[in-house]
This record gives sequence, C-alpha cells and structure tokens, in this order.
Amino acid sequence: PVAPAVRHIDRTVEFLDLVTACHSFVAAAGRAVPGLRDRTLGEDERTIVHENVAKVRATLDWIETAVDTGKVDMDGELARMLRGE
Repeated sequence: PVAPAVRHIDRTVEFLDLVTACHSFVAAAGRAVPGLRDRTLGEDERTIVHENVAKVRATLDWIETAVDTGKVDMDGELARMLRGE
C-alpha cells in the first residue's frame, strides 16, 4: 500500500532534479556569457565551446524526448558524444 506513495516521491525527486539541472545551467550561462563582452575567443576556444554547445543541444533534445514520450534510453550517437568520442 505504501508503494504508490514512494513511487510518487521518487518521481517528484526526479522532476525536481531535472528542473534544478536546467535552472543551474541557465544561471551559470547567465553569469559566464556576459564575461565574454569585448573579448574575442581564439579558434581553439571557439571550437571547444561549439563542441560543448552541441552536447548541450543533444542533451536538451534527449530531455524533451524523455519528458514527452517517457523514453529515457539514450541513442548511441548521443552516448558517444557525451563520452567525448
């Protein structure tokens, strides 16, 4: 009889973790991006930022898919990207 309540709590914690992760990213970007004002990044720096932005976009797509469909499996391409391969 307690199992449904525990599952609900688990889902609530997972939901809050996901919302917190999104909020943390937005807050960190909001602090970091203004620091680029009047600064030109080198080609290597731009490449690194672009690679990381691609990882973020792919992860955001994965999050949206999981939220909309309940499918949380990561496809092979995303897994390799996040491992840095």
